[in-house]
Amino acid sequence: MQRKFFLFVSAVSFFSFFFWSCTKIDTTQIGADLIPAVDNVHTFADTLNVIGTQGVLSADTTRIGINDLQVLGTINNDPLFGKTNANIYLQYKPIFFPYYFGNSKDTIGQSFAPAGTGYDSVVLCLSYKGFYGDSTKPQHLKVFELDQAETNFKFDSIYQTNYHPLISPTNLIGEVTVTPTDLKNYTFLDNGKDSAHYQIRIPLNKAFFDKILSNYDSSENKPFHSDSLFTSIFKGFAVEANGGSDAKGLFYINLTDINTRIEIHYRRKNVTPIDTLHSSWAVVSTTSTTVKKSATANFINRDRSGSQYANRPSSSDELFIQATPGTYATLQIPGLSLLDNRIIHRAELIIEEIAPSTPLLPEPSYLYLDVVDTGTTWKYKPLPYDLSPNAYYNPNSSTLPFYPTNGIDHAYFGGSPIPKTDPLTGKLTYSYIFNISRYVQNIVTKHELSYSLRLSAPYELFYYGYIYSFSNLLSYGGVKIGNGNNPNYKLRLHIVYSKI
Repeated sequence: MQRKFFLFVSAVSFFSFFFWSCTKIDTTQIGADLIPAVDNVHTFADTLNVIGTQGVLSADTTRIGINDLQVLGTINNDPLFGKTNANIYLQYKPIFFPYYFGNSKDTIGQSFAPAGTGYDSVVLCLSYKGFYGDSTKPQHLKVFELDQAETNFKFDSIYQTNYHPLISPTNLIGEVTVTPTDLKNYTFLDNGKDSAHYQIRIPLNKAFFDKILSNYDSSENKPFHSDSLFTSIFKGFAVEANGGSDAKGLFYINLTDINTRIEIHYRRKNVTPIDTLHSSWAVVSTTSTTVKKSATANFINRDRSGSQYANRPSSSDELFIQATPGTYATLQIPGLSLLDNRIIHRAELIIEEIAPSTPLLPEPSYLYLDVVDTGTTWKYKPLPYDLSPNAYYNPNSSTLPFYPTNGIDHAYFGGSPIPKTDPLTGKLTYSYIFNISRYVQNIVTKHELSYSLRLSAPYELFYYGYIYSFSNLLSYGGVKIGNGNNPNYKLRLHIVYSKI
C-alpha cells in the first residue's frame, strides 16, 4: 500500500512539474473558429512544458545543384550568429563547338578586316534575384580563374556547401564593389540595342582577355574546337565575396538565367557598317551532343565565434535556429506520454521569438518540425499525421509514401512566422505555431511513442535516402527563441481537449 501511495504521489508531482496553467486558450490562431470554447466543464486547456537542447553542429550534407539559387556575399556582423561568407564556383562556356565569335560571316580584327573592327572587353555577369540583409551596404567581389591543376571540378557532380575547387590568389582576373540597391538600374549594351538590369557586372582584366584571344582557334585539336579542349584551358571561375567590416548580406544568383553569362564585346563588319556587339558564354545546364553541362559549386562558411550563439551558457533559456547550413534544437515533451485518453481538439507547439536586435537580418521564412528516431540508421523521419491532413503517408516505413506526396500543408501544419508586438520591448517580433493535434491524439489514444522532436529551418529534407525541397531559401534567416525555462518567451505545448 505504501509503495502504491508513493507511486501515486510521484506521478502527481511529475504531472505538476510538466503541466502548468489550466486556463482559457489565448494563443491559438490556427483554426480558432473550429475549437470549442474552454469552460473547464466540458472543454479544458493544459500547457505542457517543453525542454529544448541546442543542436550539436555537424558537417552539412546539403548539395547545391546548378538549378538552385546560389548564395554569394558576406555578413560580417550578425550578433546572433557571427559571420557568413559565400562564394560561387562555376564554368562558363560556349553553347556550341567548334566555336566562333559573332556570326559566321563577321570580320572581327583579322588582318584582312576593315580598320576599326576588333575586340574591346570581357565582362562576367551574374543574374541577381534577391538579397538577404542590408542592401544599402556595398559588397566587394573578386573573380579568380581556377587553377590549371584542378581536376576534380566536374559537371556530373553535385557538391556540398563545404566544397571549393583549387584556385591560386595570383589568378585574380577581376573585381568590383557593388551596392545591391543599385542593381535595379539598367546597363545599356551595344550602343543601346540591348540592356540588362538586376545583374552584377564584373569587368575582367586584359590578361584574361589576351588569354581568350591567344587561344581563339576552332580548328581541329585547338581550344575552341570542342568542349573537352576548351575546358582543358578554361577550367572555370571563382566568384568570391570579400566584403568590408560593414558588409551585411547575401545575394541570390540564378546561374541558368540568360543574364548570367560572360560577355565578349567587339566591333565587327558584316554587310552593314561597323557595328558594336557582344557574344556570350553561358553556364550550360544540360549536356548536348557537343557541349557538356557546366560544373558548379556553392561554398558557404559560417563562423559563429564571438556570437550570442557561441557564448550561450550550457543551461541557456535561449535557443538559436539558423537556416541551412545552420543550427537546430532537439525538443522533449516529457508530460506528453503521461496523458490519459481524451479528445484532442487542438495541440499546438508554441515558439516565441526573443526581441531581435538585428531587424535587417530577418527570421527564416519557415521553421520545421520532424521526429528524432534514434532506433533507426536514418535518425530522423517526418512527423506522423499532421504534415498534410488530406494525404496518407507512413513515416515509420522507408517505403513510399513516407512523406506527403504533395508536400507540407503549411496552412494546417504551421511553421510560418506570425507577427506580434513584444510586450516587454514594444518591438515587432514573431511566433511560430505548429499544429500537432493528430500526433498527440494517437499518443494518448493508441499509446504510440512520444518522440523527441527536431526544430530547424531547413533548405532541403533528407529521409530514407530521398531529398525533398523545402520552403526556405538557402542561408536565409536566423532566429533566437525562448526555451522551456524562459520566463518571458516560454517554449510550450498548448492542448485544448475534452474528457472521455
